[in-house]
Amino acid sequence: MATIKKEDCPCPRRKKSTCPHKPYRVTYREPGGRSGKPRQVSFKKSDDAEAFAVKVERDKDLGTYLNPKAGQRTFQSVWEEWVSAGSLEESSKANYASVYRNHYGPAFGSRTIGSINPEMINAWDAAQKEKGYKVNGMAVRRSVLSSVFNYAVNAEIIGRNPCRKANPRKRQGLTTSAPVRDEDIPTKAEVLGIIAEAPKLIRAGFWSMAGCGCRPGEALALAEDSMDWDRGILTVDHQVSAFGCQEISGYRRGVKRGTKHRDFDEARRTPVAESIVGTFQDHLDTFGSWGDRGWFFESPRLPDRHPSYDWFLDTFKAAAKAAGTPQYTPKSFRHFFVSEAIHEGIPLFEIASWVGHRTTRTTELVYGHMVQRALERGARTVETRLGLNLRPFQGVITPPRLVPLEEDEEAGEDEAA
Repeated sequence: MATIKKEDCPCPRRKKSTCPHKPYRVTYREPGGRSGKPRQVSFKKSDDAEAFAVKVERDKDLGTYLNPKAGQRTFQSVWEEWVSAGSLEESSKANYASVYRNHYGPAFGSRTIGSINPEMINAWDAAQKEKGYKVNGMAVRRSVLSSVFNYAVNAEIIGRNPCRKANPRKRQGLTTSAPVRDEDIPTKAEVLGIIAEAPKLIRAGFWSMAGCGCRPGEALALAEDSMDWDRGILTVDHQVSAFGCQEISGYRRGVKRGTKHRDFDEARRTPVAESIVGTFQDHLDTFGSWGDRGWFFESPRLPDRHPSYDWFLDTFKAAAKAAGTPQYTPKSFRHFFVSEAIHEGIPLFEIASWVGHRTTRTTELVYGHMVQRALERGARTVETRLGLNLRPFQGVITPPRLVPLEEDEEAGEDEAA
């Protein structure tokens, strides 16, 4: 049990409010009985000491005890522990370090994590909005911040996540996935125009984005070993990245196993149209392949090296500008692939698995208006295909009675007799 002891205060101001000493000392043990670590906390007033003693014993009984000193750690130290505790790749760690310097560090870095409250988080949100940041970016950073606090709660550093009380996303309808607009999706003619302006060396990579839903880094990591040529299936399990590539390529910049939202030993599969299979084969016939896996693309400057991610993006931007559609990015080709799949009525869970979304919820959030259109088309299709005229049946079908009539009860009794 927690005990309270009053110590003599030598201060001449001991009976005044200006006395700096805390004569009331609470002594208790952490959970674990006699094996629990003994701790002491001092208070200036006896009422505060008694309240703390009652609370600490109650928390021990309920299993909700937290070390009061744990919440005195700075947000920066908890952030660094959170980053190192996960299985983040080097590229993600570099991105998090940049985001921390620009967004989290100035507002929370030096504060104790236990002192951060919902009002501070709301003020931080307001400051970001004043700086003109996009709503989607703010939502993503807010989600990351909440993850850090959730980690602190699970690690018994703090008791509650302050982001749960300060949740403007529910009020403003913010999501971490920005919906795609119609103007973000190129038409088939625009896709063909951009690919026509691209160097022949990289056209197959552009087709893998528009026709298979690959991300830019995944498109650069196409290889003969990734293709099931007979069935027309592409296994996406590698990507070109700027970090952590020594395992395969021997260089920091290059290709590595694993893709976004997938572990190193996981892969996703996506269908490849017969015409795109032919495009891939034409690329290999013209340029050949290299390396153990039969990589499609080689750096135009350095032999036996993968093209850089930046070169790929710059090449796409130049092709889009030359085609008269500079507003499009490589992600626009993924949007084209998903939109075409939705228009054809392919189930969302299939599309999500093809493009590497974590769940169908992401697909619904990003392509929600297309999904709605697909549902409307589905209703019209059922009406057209079935061709049923239900008017003759209207008014004929008698609904079941919930309360039996008297004659029904009498008939039932006669049958039982």
